[in-house]
Amino acid sequence: MKKTDLISILEKMALSEGNILSTEEEAHLKEAFSAIPLLDEKPTDDFLDEMETILFSQKIIFGKQSKRLIPWKKYASIAALFAILLSAGLWMYSQNMNFETSQNEQLAFKLPDNSEVRLNENSSVSYNKFFFYFNRNIEMRGEAYFIVTKGKKFSVLTSTHKISVLGTRFVVYEKDTFNVVCYEGKVLVESLDSNQKKVLTKGRSFNSDTIIKENQPQWISHKYVFNNSSLYDVISAIEKEYEISIQNKEICRGLVFTGSFPADDLNTALEIVLGPYNMIGEQISPKCYKLNK
Repeated sequence: MKKTDLISILEKMALSEGNILSTEEEAHLKEAFSAIPLLDEKPTDDFLDEMETILFSQKIIFGKQSKRLIPWKKYASIAALFAILLSAGLWMYSQNMNFETSQNEQLAFKLPDNSEVRLNENSSVSYNKFFFYFNRNIEMRGEAYFIVTKGKKFSVLTSTHKISVLGTRFVVYEKDTFNVVCYEGKVLVESLDSNQKKVLTKGRSFNSDTIIKENQPQWISHKYVFNNSSLYDVISAIEKEYEISIQNKEICRGLVFTGSFPADDLNTALEIVLGPYNMIGEQISPKCYKLNK
């Protein structure tokens, strides 16, 4: 990468807030960082001075343009970052952040812009802390709920789709199927392998025209809420949540259920759902139940 190219990118970052690096500029900057040597010991002051002179000289010629004075103070924070990276023997990729959950585990955390992320079980989110300040891009798999602070574009990349917002609340599900539900604001969902695009508003989902009335995903509050739903589907939801098998579900056909059940107490869930119909769930093995009247 040319020195003038690097300086141009750094100048764009320093001169004003809110500038967003292009994909090409971000790639160039990553290339520059990857060229920083890994050091076995703290570099000498002369070495640091040399690097600072190359990267932040006070007068830089941009092509055939006239000389432009670039005040040192505008690059002070960037220069300090370079010095820290060099002194510690690290490079840009040490800023990669990874969050992951296992079975029956949830995790909540904040991003550098104070946006909130809540991971459901068997899910992960990763992003680069340094580049996040310029492009709010993250990668994810599994299921995650996002409460995004207002600002420049916020993008979530899955293996099949890209979701872009400015400030909103939404959930992304990518396991056996893919879905996005918008709880506030607007969300743009783009397929990575086709030209399919869809804009979601409050209460809309990517793969269904059904209006979502809840204010957040049910798993956030550890409760499942149903309104005039098929009792058969409710029993299926219990099976999925608690990872059990329930036999003789056919006796639930034609019945409906309105209410909720907890996601952390199987016995209570069965009592709440089956009680109104004078049914019981008989345990016949650790992971198997049978419905009886």
